[in-house]
Formats: sequence, structure tokens, C-alpha cells
Amino acid sequence: MKSTSFCVGTAAILAPGFCALLLCGDRALAQSSSPQAPAVLPGKGLAQHDFFYAGEAKRERMSIVRGGQVVWSYTHPGRGEISDAVLEPNGNILFAHQFGITEITLDKQVVWNFDAPPQTEIHTAQPLGANSVWFIQNGNPAKFMVIDKATGNIEHQFELPVKNPNSVHGQFRQARLTAAGTILVAHMDSGKIVEYDLDGKALWSRDAPSCWSATPLANGNILIAGSGAKFVREINRQGETVWEWIAADTPEYKFSNVQIATRLPNGNTIVNNWFNEWSDTLDPGNTPVQAIEVTPDKKVVWALRSWSPPADLGPSTTIQILDDVYAPSVLPGKGLAQHSFLYTGEWDHRKKEQTVFVVRDGKVAWQHAIPTNDEQGVMQELGDATMRSNGNIVFCRKVGATEITPGKKIVWDIVAPKGAEIHSVQPIGTGKVLVMQNGKPAKLMLIDTVTGQTEKELTLPVPKPDQPHLQFRRVRQTRDGAFLAAHLDDRKVVEYDAGGKAIWTYRVNGPWSATRLKNGNTLIAGDWSGYVREVNPQGETVWEITQKDVPDFKFFNLQTANRLANGNTVICNWCAGNNKTEEWADTVQVFEVTPEKKVVWALSSWKDPDLGPATSIQLLDEPGAASPDL
Repeated sequence: MKSTSFCVGTAAILAPGFCALLLCGDRALAQSSSPQAPAVLPGKGLAQHDFFYAGEAKRERMSIVRGGQVVWSYTHPGRGEISDAVLEPNGNILFAHQFGITEITLDKQVVWNFDAPPQTEIHTAQPLGANSVWFIQNGNPAKFMVIDKATGNIEHQFELPVKNPNSVHGQFRQARLTAAGTILVAHMDSGKIVEYDLDGKALWSRDAPSCWSATPLANGNILIAGSGAKFVREINRQGETVWEWIAADTPEYKFSNVQIATRLPNGNTIVNNWFNEWSDTLDPGNTPVQAIEVTPDKKVVWALRSWSPPADLGPSTTIQILDDVYAPSVLPGKGLAQHSFLYTGEWDHRKKEQTVFVVRDGKVAWQHAIPTNDEQGVMQELGDATMRSNGNIVFCRKVGATEITPGKKIVWDIVAPKGAEIHSVQPIGTGKVLVMQNGKPAKLMLIDTVTGQTEKELTLPVPKPDQPHLQFRRVRQTRDGAFLAAHLDDRKVVEYDAGGKAIWTYRVNGPWSATRLKNGNTLIAGDWSGYVREVNPQGETVWEITQKDVPDFKFFNLQTANRLANGNTVICNWCAGNNKTEEWADTVQVFEVTPEKKVVWALSSWKDPDLGPATSIQLLDEPGAASPDL
């Protein structure tokens, strides 16, 4: 195959995943009486970054960390060591494990495998497009190869020179494709970095003794990790060192082997510290860090040390940062065409207007916008919206609540008194609404929208009457006339009878919304606590979904959840708490999951149309949902 047939240069192809050597451990590491690191480490521990992690170790383990916890882990049953691994854009994981290459789904199903021939080893492999994998096969001779996963055919190969053809283990660990479509290879046994074209011609070379990995940077330079020599060095194409870290720059941290380095968008560099399980014994009372993050002036701003269950990550080789990886590149479902729905969300602080949308047949069929700030300059928030059976839409806006016709005529409106807020409004029949008014006191009101009369008013207890904002987000009347209130600030869900007496209480963190299901259970969305949970009347959890169940999708604030007639659950994933608004476009606003927690629909619509953050979604194709005429 000619090199011109390779179209390389996407971020997906260059996603980090790195390799490891067994021979360069510091035997004094585990037995040293001096501290391996400061007792108090900088940064937020596991919560500093979301990341995919793997390492050369006696057990072939891999993990995904999101939100400060291990949400996915896998131990490969084969022999060997994981020297290179990558979480792919499609959500699968591809990893080289010395005696082969394997691709698995996050359900831990093997979808592709390649066994290394006898007397060869494979320590680096990466996806090439959707259907191929490139890798280096250590051996006599050593080869760069591209294989078609579907057919097993070798599409392209060339031989690589090595220092010792008969000692295959130490020949290569990491190689990476560049944006120009060349291959950058760390010749570990020869102590040099070489760039080849895809016909095998050497285009550029620099000596780099002890090189374990070499990564092409966006600025055209190359970042080299120096294994047992314990350095990270950025060089330009002239071979000049433009930045360097050595272990002596951070003497309070003991390093044994530096296999990879990752340059972050902010200019910081993550340096891994590989622990050799074959030559050393870990001292549980004096464990080394697995990685540090240093600024350009070499200040340590994060140190990762996680050796104990339930987050025993093991030795560190691959650290792929997932801070800006929010979902697979191809989302399940039909996008806007999956359902007809009414949609809105709180606090789209990018815009001067906040909007309620109706989507039908994959297009915006209707929309209504209000100013982000009202006439008094107070920010409005669209947190709750429902279509009545007559097609009217009832919504709240923090400073009040409104009912509007499909023709955009306002037929009812209420303004919250000064110091009060309205975040919950529920249509009752065609002529009444249930309004929860946060304030001092907090009032639950049943209002006739035709006459404007308040037919029922209950005062609900709150722990902080002078702080109305977080008192309630969702209160709903149940089919039997009771009221189900999610006390957001008081960490509980309470059911009140018609007279306001508490008849059922469930304690839980972050209850943003609570819905009584037809089976008598209660479905709760936990906002910043990151769960959707179904509990029975006894308070027992009968179903729950958390970040651990869908590690390839980033959870933000799970504000509302709806149980569909088919048993699936639709969840709003509100992201507006992330002030980096440029990152919103990669997030998923709404998930639909099966009872088995498989994601069958993921909505990400930030352009044409830009629906904004997701707080409330009403599926209009559900039985009895609303009028089909709008």
C-alpha cells in the first residue's frame, strides 16, 4: 500500500496510550525508609482529572476514572503486560499486551484480537480509522504493520532496524503517528528517536538514550520520556531542548521509571512513575506516586497516589486524560428524530434569551424565548415546563410562572414576590396549576388559572427560610392527591397528604426531582450527586444508574428523570455548572437508558438547533403525553 492512501491527523488517532519496560525498576524504591512523596499531596487526587489508566504489571488491569471514582475496571485474563492502551472514540478499548492486541467493549466483550507470532512481542498499537490497527511487532525482523480488523489482512508493513535482533523484548515500546502521516518511533534498544514515512524511509533522527516514548506535540516539537534515566524532554526539530524535567527538579517525589509524558492543553505536563512489580515489593505504608502534573516552571500541582481498594490502580504506564471526552464519537439513537419532545433548561448564561423548544420529526416545531434578565435585571431560569393536553405550555422562570398557547398568547401568569422564587409548576387538568414558591415561608399553592384564585395553600418546612434558592426544584401532585416534594436543601424526599402532613420520607443527597411511578415506587434524580434511583415505599433501592454504569458518557448534574411506558428511563444531564462554555458542545444533554442501563439514545444538540443545557424534557410521543397538534 502506498503511503498516500493513509489519511492521518485526527485527535482520535493521536489519543494517548503508552508502553512500559520491565528491566529498569529502582530496587531501592520499596525498601527505602525515606518518604516516597509528601504526606499531603497537591491537587484533588482522583478528582483532578477524568482519565483512562493502564500499566505494565503482573495483572493486566485497566480503569476509567470519572468524577473522582473508578467507574470501570477490567483485568485481562491473558499473559503478558499492557504497554499501550487507548479508549477509542467509539467507546471501545484497544490495548497491546506483549503477546497480542485486543479490542474490547466497555461491556468487556472481545470484538477483535490479534495474537503475536512466536518469538515476537507487541508493545504498541493504535487504531487507524475505524477498521484498521497499526502496531510494531518486536522480533527478528522487527516490523511496523497495519492490519484490517475485518479481514485479518496485513495492509502495509516495513521492517525496522534494531540494535539486537535476537533480543526482542527491549526493542520498542511506544510509537505514534504524526499529523503529517509519518510514524515517530522510540528505538529503546538503540537509544534514538526516528521518524519514518510509511514506506519505511527514515526522515529525521535524534539520539535519545533510555527513550521509552516519543509523542508529537501540536507545536511540532517532540516530547520524550526517558525511562530509567528519569527525564522528560521537549525537543524541536533541530534537536534542541526547549524544556526539560528531571527527577531532581521535584526531589520530594521518588521516581523509579518514567515511561510516558502527556502535554495538557494548559501547558502542564503529566509525568508517570512506573513501579516495577517484578523487581520491587510495594510498601503499603510508603507508596510512591503514580504520576505528577507539573507546570512549565516545574511546580507540582497534582500528584496521583492510588494503591488501595476500591481504587487500586496499580503501576502506571498509560494515562489518557478524558477531561474533554464526554461521549463516544457516534451517539446511539436518532438524534432529534428519536422522540417528539418539549425541552428547556436552566441558566444558559451564554445567551441574552432563555428558550423553550418543541421538537417534532427531528426539527424545532415551536419555540418561545424570554429575556435572560427581567425588567429589574434579575436572572430568569427556565427550570420546569409541561405541555397540557390542549397544547398550552406551562413553565416557570424563577421570578414567576406562565401559561402560553401554541399561538404564543399568555393566558396566565404569576410573579413571585420579592425574595421568593418559583422553580416548580405542574399543570393539573386543563385549568389549574400546582406552584411551589420557595421563600419565607415556602408555599405550595394550587391555583385556578381561569379565575386566578388560590384553591389550596400549604406551608412546607425548610431548614433555611432566608435562603430560598435551593429549597425546592420539583414538587408534584400524585394520582391520589398527595404531594411529593424533593427538598433539595434538606436532603430528603417527602410525601405530604392533602392537608400537609408528612406521610413518607426518604433521606438522600441532592434530590433535585422526585416522581411517583405507576408501580408505586419513586424515581429520584440526584443532581450533583450523580444518580437516578428508583426506591420502593419501604425506601429500598430497586433500580439505580450512576456514572459507573455508563463510563463512556460524562455525567454532570442529573436533574430530572422520566420513566417511559417501555420501561426505559430518560435523564436530563445539565452541564451549565461548567463555566467553560466552549466545552458544552461536546456534552450529551439527554440520555435514554434501558432497565439494563444500556444507552439507546443520547442527545447532543448544540448547533442548528442549539437547545442549550437540559433541565426538563417531556416526551410527546408517550401515551397520553399531550396534544399532538403543536
